[in-house]
Amino acid sequence: RNSEFRVFETQYQDSVDKVSEAINLSINNKLNTAMTFSAMYTSRFRTQEQWPNVTLPDFGYQAKGQLEVARGIALSFNPIITNTTRDGWEAYATESAYTIIGEEMLTNRSCDTCRVVEDGIFRKTDGVAIDDPGYSTESRYPRHMVPVWQIYPIEQNWKAVMFNLHSEINRQRALDDMLQYKVPTITGLLHLVQHVEMDPSSILFYPVFNHFHESRFFQEVVGSISIVFTWADILRSVLPGYIKGLIVVLEKSVAGGANSQSFTYRICGEQAALLGEGDLHDPRFDSYEHQVIANVAQDAQDLGIVDYLVTYRIRIYPSLTFQNQYLTVRPLAMTLTVVAMFVLTCAIFLLYDYLVDARQNKVVKFAQRSGRIVDSLFPSGVRERLFSHAEHLRNEILTDDNNTCPGSGGDNISSIPSKKNPAHHIKQFLKGSFHKSAAEHEKNEGCMKNSPPIADLFHNTTIMFADIVTFTEWSSKHSPEDVFYLLENLFLEFDKIAKKLDVFKLGTIGDCYIAVVGVPDARKDHAVVLAKFAEECRSKTNEIISELIKELGPSVGKLSMRFGLHSGSVTAGVLRGLKSRFELFGDTINTASRMESTGAPNMIQVSEETATILKNEGFESWLRPREDLVYAKGKGFLQTYWLEINKDNSSFDNQLDDRKLSFVHKLYSGSLGMDDEIENDNSNRICTKNHNRSDFEQGNGDSILINTESQAAMSRCGSSSSSVFVDPSER
Repeated sequence: RNSEFRVFETQYQDSVDKVSEAINLSINNKLNTAMTFSAMYTSRFRTQEQWPNVTLPDFGYQAKGQLEVARGIALSFNPIITNTTRDGWEAYATESAYTIIGEEMLTNRSCDTCRVVEDGIFRKTDGVAIDDPGYSTESRYPRHMVPVWQIYPIEQNWKAVMFNLHSEINRQRALDDMLQYKVPTITGLLHLVQHVEMDPSSILFYPVFNHFHESRFFQEVVGSISIVFTWADILRSVLPGYIKGLIVVLEKSVAGGANSQSFTYRICGEQAALLGEGDLHDPRFDSYEHQVIANVAQDAQDLGIVDYLVTYRIRIYPSLTFQNQYLTVRPLAMTLTVVAMFVLTCAIFLLYDYLVDARQNKVVKFAQRSGRIVDSLFPSGVRERLFSHAEHLRNEILTDDNNTCPGSGGDNISSIPSKKNPAHHIKQFLKGSFHKSAAEHEKNEGCMKNSPPIADLFHNTTIMFADIVTFTEWSSKHSPEDVFYLLENLFLEFDKIAKKLDVFKLGTIGDCYIAVVGVPDARKDHAVVLAKFAEECRSKTNEIISELIKELGPSVGKLSMRFGLHSGSVTAGVLRGLKSRFELFGDTINTASRMESTGAPNMIQVSEETATILKNEGFESWLRPREDLVYAKGKGFLQTYWLEINKDNSSFDNQLDDRKLSFVHKLYSGSLGMDDEIENDNSNRICTKNHNRSDFEQGNGDSILINTESQAAMSRCGSSSSSVFVDPSER
């Protein structure tokens, strides 16, 4: 019994230490977050005579991570406004509201009673928003207003913008203390309007100064940083799950004992539940009381004028539930028996787990490697059809052992295991192509002829070609390591964006990246998704090239990408043979390639078919008609469009105008004379250089040339498992 009692006391003291440390750490984190934001405003605007008319750029992005560290509900900047500065600040706020995230909610009135920024500073009387009169009789600073200006998250708190925090009595006292003593302060316990049930909350106010100085007495408070938080969030995720029934009494007090408030919580593991208002702990455990003092302005005590500063006293007690976890009546012999059995069982399980885990780790690692290879070879739908085809052949062979046809796996199709392991199927399917005799290859050909091809027609797709401009010239002057370093960094980011937007990567040919939406899975919004993908790839290209200037030299800064999109139908399937691949065919591929080759550096050109889909989807604002018509061999003159989703970040003004592009395009299309050899940058996709004129005219620089010479070039530079082919009749 004595041993159990000592365990109880030890566990209680350990729990008290954890709760005390968590409370102090949480308060310090909130203080540090508020101090950081206060310094950001002071640092940015200290040299400018524009207080209080200031707005911190990208406030939401900077506040997001800081608010998570502080474990708060909302974080805001609130300038100090007087009747003298009110008119100028309200005019500034109305003009600046359009630059703040969520400006539509702040500038467009969504209902008759809703307020917008141009309505000015307001307060609430009996729950109704009214224009603030600019005077608070109960305050030590009656003519001061503290409206909310920048707040995160804006989506849940946009209605608070322009609300005068100084007009509400609980917030008013904390703000008066902050203005008078120039120190951080904390409000009393609040019931926030967004909480349906009572969840005691507080607001931390931290002063924002007009400049930096070692002494606060030489600084002027021009605003405040506020962090809203609940006390339950501070107490959650503090204790391990086996701790049950720790009681915490939260008591707010002001010097002199006026306006005290208290609430009681029960902590069970990672959860903290509010028991109710007042001190509800069990008096039998009074002797175990432990106190923690939470005061955000400890250094202010040196001033000797802290009559109004709010402090919190947290008192911690055990409960009967907590005690009963440790004070039991079980016999010592049973305890020792259970412990011995537990230790023995653990030892056996640990040994077994070690042996099984070692074996499974090998299997999992091998399966992961195989799975990644399988995923990169074929789309999921095509894989299933391959496996179904293989199972069909296997069943036929099982009924006729004399008619063996090697299939998609191993030396014999009957050796294929069940369809539960796709990685094994594909591995055997590919492996079988390299280790066959001439006779076995003849059997393969016979089986292929007797089975239907794996192919489909996809009516609604959008194809994207993206090519690095002047890559051939740049790569000829750099080492292979530099070339592949550039391509890997760039295309890896493209792959991440493709995964995020569910875009299917067909593959790469040299420095050309090819992607499609609508294959293998049909999508109604294929054009919209691929347009967003192209825009993100263009933006990411500029970032990567800027970052690589330090590593690869300034010449890499001259590189850029041009993008081409076209929508239409394609034929897709598995082209079986010595090295089976998933491939696309059709005129849509040709036109998409021409959209890229006739485009401009750092621009996205889309065909009229793609533009029509985007317009029908309501994205006409993304499109800008190209002034001149584009000539494409086999197509004639085409009307195309420039895609500009993020117009504020568009680099269109820095590109060649359409007249210059028209001249360049005519040169490539053969409308102008070409006495000298012209190397089309697009030919870099298949690693060929210095084509003669006849070769150039044959492909016209706006499609992928698939002939003996280009295939040889591709074999030298390598190609993806997914390929795109141009109809030879279109050359």
